[in-house]
Amino acid sequence: MILNQSLYLTCTLFILGPLQTKRSAVKAYLSGTLSGQAILNRYQIRSLSQLHQWIVRYNSGQLSVAYATRKRARKVGRKVTFEEKRKITQWTIDHEYNYQAAAEKFNVSYQRVYSWVRKYQRTHDWESLQDNRGRHKGKTPTNEVERLRQEVRQLKAKAKEREVQIAFAKKLVEIHNREVERPDDIKRFRK
Repeated sequence: MILNQSLYLTCTLFILGPLQTKRSAVKAYLSGTLSGQAILNRYQIRSLSQLHQWIVRYNSGQLSVAYATRKRARKVGRKVTFEEKRKITQWTIDHEYNYQAAAEKFNVSYQRVYSWVRKYQRTHDWESLQDNRGRHKGKTPTNEVERLRQEVRQLKAKAKEREVQIAFAKKLVEIHNREVERPDDIKRFRK
């Protein structure tokens, strides 16, 4: 009997559709005829907080199914040039910040469109959309102090490398000399 009721309910929910199911669940909760847990079971809702979100949307007149009810597979992002970023950002701003429409039209993710618009809004400079990863190696110092600091860093790095090479050579000689059977018979290290 319980299995038949469950099957009937599942078929009914499928036929009603997601929007009607939401409305029915919210109306049942607001009328007070069923407890929260009974509504969760009857309409196959995962949590009470989800039902409360539907109630808030219903009371504000915004209860709808504007999103897919199933999770989508994550799209692999495509490379986007600076000019494309600029064009997408401008289009999004011109179309009242409709990030979803921009993401679908230009085949990029919602999050990427949102972040580009935010970057532009923070600085009001298109250069903020530039991808600067890996472009700092050839930076030349602008004044004498920076040049001297860079030179000191380079000299320290060379000295450290020299110390490592000397320590390695000493260790190699030590390992080579361990193979000697008698202490007075020392083999010479050949280069």
